[in-house]
Amino acid sequence: MPDQPMISLRKVSKSYPGQPSPAVAGFTLDIAAGEILVLVGPSGCGKTTTMRMVNRMIEPTSGSIEIDGRNVLALDQNELRRGIGYAIQQVGLFPHMTVARNIGLVPRMLGWNRKRIEERVDALLDLIGLGPEFRDRLPRQLSGGQQQRVGVARALAADPPVMLMDEPFGATDPVTRDRLQSEFLRLQETLRKTIVFVTHDFDEAIRMGDRIAVLAEGSRIRQLDTPEAILARPADEVVARFAGAGSSLKRLGLRRLSEVDWDPVPAQAPPAVLGADATLHTALDTMVATASTRIGVLDAEGRLRGEVGIEALMRAVAEPAALPSGGAV
Repeated sequence: MPDQPMISLRKVSKSYPGQPSPAVAGFTLDIAAGEILVLVGPSGCGKTTTMRMVNRMIEPTSGSIEIDGRNVLALDQNELRRGIGYAIQQVGLFPHMTVARNIGLVPRMLGWNRKRIEERVDALLDLIGLGPEFRDRLPRQLSGGQQQRVGVARALAADPPVMLMDEPFGATDPVTRDRLQSEFLRLQETLRKTIVFVTHDFDEAIRMGDRIAVLAEGSRIRQLDTPEAILARPADEVVARFAGAGSSLKRLGLRRLSEVDWDPVPAQAPPAVLGADATLHTALDTMVATASTRIGVLDAEGRLRGEVGIEALMRAVAEPAALPSGGAV
């Protein structure tokens, strides 16, 4: 973790009148620049409340919050929110505005000129895989997945360094959700935003997060660590139950063929090949589908560079996870 985290929360609490216990109790966490930090936990544990205090959509009762060294509580609320991208499950597109106007909303509020806004809208439509023909469509003319993409584009419109994402893909079907997750992770490789991501789905958490904070009631952190470390070494039985069964297979989904040792290129062509960036889970699925215990590995230019056997996959599962970055709390 760098000396100057992008987001720093110190003993942040939120209490509501008439409630016997705080919704958030003394939450403390640092988030590095370019990191996706996932808050995961059961309904009502305080994860969304915690996230929404970062942009002061909910005012904290006590504690301090800083973004890039600036005291959030000392900033004008509107100024603060215009500098933070926000994407939610319900998308929240304005139904009477076109796609282009929805995406350009925050830049217009920031006083960008028309040409700059139009260029930004076009660039974002290209980035999320929607062509210029979508500019003048209304939200009701889009599929659920397309609306979610536009919601993400709007959150990115002013190029904010920080994004808050509250179950942003939760309203879509499983196939669309899988595709949106993949597309967003692809974008993140280039954009490197600092992201607080809220979900109740642990499978989504391990796929999206660089680190995961598993929360209990009152937003108390049960465990803070990398996805692989939590799967390999859950802090307690509650975390283990929340992570669910099949931890070994889930760990296969976190590692890639490029991370294991390859055997030399075989004399006989393997029955199937995958790129080096394919996950070990995909490799195992492919082996099962082809009734083979080995698979060829291609480099970025599509050349066969080696092969990986089932034994290498099993060793990868058995290897201890990386040293914890946060550990149990």
